[in-house]
Amino acid sequence: MGKLLGRLAGWIFNHAKATITIVVAMTAIIIGLALHQGSNFAGASLSLSNSQSQKALSVMGKEFSQTDSSKGTIKVVFHSENGEELTSAQNQEKIHELLQNLQGQKHVASVMGPDILRNYSADMKTAYANVTYDQKSEDVSETEINRVKKQLSITRDAKIQTELSGNVTFSEVQQSESTEVVGIVVAFFVLAITFASLLVAGLPILSALIGLAVSMMIVMLLTNVMDIPQTSSALVGMMGLAVGIDYALFIISRYRQEIGSGKERQAAMQKSLSTAGVSVVFAGATVMVAMAAMVVLKIDFLASMGIAAAIGVFFAVLMSLTLVPAILSLLGKKVTGQKKNRFLKRFAKFQKPGGFGRLIVKHRIKAMFLAVAALMLIALPVAHINLGLPNDGEKSPEQTERRAYDMMKDGYGDGVNATLIVLAKTDDMTKANKAGEEIKKVDNVSNVTPAMPGKSGKYFMLAVTPKTDANDPKTKKLVTQIRDLNQSQTQSELLVTGMTAVNVDVSDAIASAIPKFAILIIAFAFVLLMMAFRSLLIPFIAVAGFGLSLCATLGAVVWIVQDGNLLDFFQIPSKSSLLAFMPVLVIGIMFGLAMDYEIFLVSRIREEYNRTKDTSHSVIVGLKENGTVVFAAIAIMASVFAGFIFSPEGIIKSIGLSFTFGVLFDALIVRMIIVPAAIALFGRANWYLPKWLDKILPELNVD
Repeated sequence: MGKLLGRLAGWIFNHAKATITIVVAMTAIIIGLALHQGSNFAGASLSLSNSQSQKALSVMGKEFSQTDSSKGTIKVVFHSENGEELTSAQNQEKIHELLQNLQGQKHVASVMGPDILRNYSADMKTAYANVTYDQKSEDVSETEINRVKKQLSITRDAKIQTELSGNVTFSEVQQSESTEVVGIVVAFFVLAITFASLLVAGLPILSALIGLAVSMMIVMLLTNVMDIPQTSSALVGMMGLAVGIDYALFIISRYRQEIGSGKERQAAMQKSLSTAGVSVVFAGATVMVAMAAMVVLKIDFLASMGIAAAIGVFFAVLMSLTLVPAILSLLGKKVTGQKKNRFLKRFAKFQKPGGFGRLIVKHRIKAMFLAVAALMLIALPVAHINLGLPNDGEKSPEQTERRAYDMMKDGYGDGVNATLIVLAKTDDMTKANKAGEEIKKVDNVSNVTPAMPGKSGKYFMLAVTPKTDANDPKTKKLVTQIRDLNQSQTQSELLVTGMTAVNVDVSDAIASAIPKFAILIIAFAFVLLMMAFRSLLIPFIAVAGFGLSLCATLGAVVWIVQDGNLLDFFQIPSKSSLLAFMPVLVIGIMFGLAMDYEIFLVSRIREEYNRTKDTSHSVIVGLKENGTVVFAAIAIMASVFAGFIFSPEGIIKSIGLSFTFGVLFDALIVRMIIVPAAIALFGRANWYLPKWLDKILPELNVD
C-alpha cells in the first residue's frame, strides 16, 4: 500500500490544481444532489422485532385500534396554580374551552379530557387530556404543533400550568452550532502552536470541514432510502471533525519532517503518503470497521448510526490523502515552519533528551503503577452501571416535555411515566381480572387497571403502574417478574409491552451484546497489532490498556451522569441512567483512536529499535519525534468532543462527555504513558514472536 500511496502522491504533486478541481467538483455535485433531494431523517426507534414487547405491540394494533402507537399523540397536562381544584367551575370552563379548540383543529381525530379519562390526582390539582391525530407521529407538522401551543394561553392565563408531552416533535430547543465552533477554534489554536504557522494551521481544518460537508450530504441522501436517525448527524459531525483534523495533522507533520531532513518537496510528499498515509488508511479503516461492526447488534438504530459514522471517517481519510497533499504542493516553502513562536519555545525540553520521554523511561515502573492505579480507581463506578434509554425526565427544564413529566410525577408518583401494558391471552374476563390480582401482589406495583377486552375477545389489556420510574432497576425487574408469573396462578398467558417494556428489552439486548462486541473488537485489534509489530507483548499491552481505559471512561460517566456528581458544571439537568447504546459507541470510537495513536507511536519506537537495539533510547526518540504531534492530536480530539458536552440535547451531551473522557484516558494515559513505560520496562521481550507464528502470520507494514 505504501508504494501505491507514494505513486498517488507523485501524481497529486504534479497535478495539484487538477486534484483540487476534482475534489471541489465532487463536493459541489454531492451537495447539489443532497439539497435537491432533501432529507428524511427517521425517529430514534430502538425496537427489536423478535422481542416480546414488540410482538405484543403488534397484537395491540390489531386488538385495540385506539391504542395505535404509530399515530401522533399529545398529552396535555394541567396543574392548578390558582389555589382551586381543577374540578372547580372556573377551572373546568377554561379546560373545556381549550379542549374544544383543540378538537376543532386540522388532523385531530379525538380529544379525551380528564372527565372522560377520570385521571384527576388525589389532591384534584393535576390531570391530563389525550389528543390523538389521524396522522403518524412523524407526519404531525411543526405548524400543527404550534397551533396547539398557541391555544395553551387559555388555561395558562387562568393560572393553570399547562404543558405538553407525547410522541411528536415539539422542537423547543435547537441544537446549537456553537458545539462544533468551540472544537474548531481550539483546534486552530493548537495547530497554530504546533506548526508555528497560521496558514498551515488552517489546512487540517479546511480538509476536515470539506470532508464533513460531503459526508453529511451523503448521509442526507441515504435518509431517503434507509432509516437514519437525526442523532446520526451529530455523530458524523463529531467523528468527521475530530479524525479529519487528526489525519491531516499526521500527513502535514510527516511532510514537514521530510522537508526538514533535506528532501525535495516531491520526494517528501511521496515519503509522507507512503508512511504517514499508510497509518491514516490503517487508522481510518479500523474506525470504519468498528463502526460498521455495530450491525452485529441487530438493532437498526445503531446499525444506521454506525454506517453514517463510517461514511464520515471515509471522507476524512479521502480528503487527507488528496486535498491536503494537493494544497501542500501549491503552498511550496510556506509550510516549512522553520520559525518557532515564543509559546512553542516553552515546550523545548519536550523535544530534547531529558524531556517527557526520558522522564517516562527513568520512572517507568512508577509511571505504569500510578497510571494503572488511577484508571482502576476511576473505573470503580462501572460496577453499578445502569443502562437505559432517554425519556422526558432527562430533558432540560426549558422544554415543555420535561415540565409535563415533572407535573405527572408530582401528581401521580414516580411510576406514572413508566406505565406497563399487559396483554392477558384468554377469552374469559374473570381470568383476565384474576391475572390483574396476581400482578398487584408483585413488589413495586402501584396500581393495575381493570381488564379491557380486545376486538376478538381473545386478549384483555391491563395497565400496570410501577412505583418507580422507567429506567429504575426495580422497574426493569418488575417487567421480568410479571413475565415470569406462573400461568397456573394467572390463568392466562401474559405479554408485557408499552414503551417502558420496549426500552427494557432493548437495554437488556444491548447489555448482553456489549461483551461479544467488545471481544470481537479486542480480538481484531490483537491480530492487527501482531501483524504490524511481529510481537505478542505489544498487542497484549495495547488491548489490556484499551480495556482499562474503556472501564475508566464508563466509570467516569457513571459517576457524573448516573450518580449525579458535577451535574451543574456539565449543565446536565438531572442524574439518569446511561444511554444503553453509549458503551457500544465508546468501544467503537475508542478502538479506532487507540489503534491510531498506538501505530503512530510504537512504529517509530520500533523503527529506532531496529536501528539501535536500544529500547530506552528508542522510547525517548519515539516520544520526542512523534509526541508533540500526538499531544496536539489529543488536544484537538478532546476539544472537538468536549464542545458537544454543552449541547442542549441530552443524548449528544452524554456521547460528547464519554468520547472526551475516552480520548483523555486512552490516548493520553494509556498510549502516552503506560505503553511507552511498558516497552521501556520489558526491553527485548517486546519484540518476541514464536517462529511458527511468524511464518503463518501475514505481515502488515505500517508507519
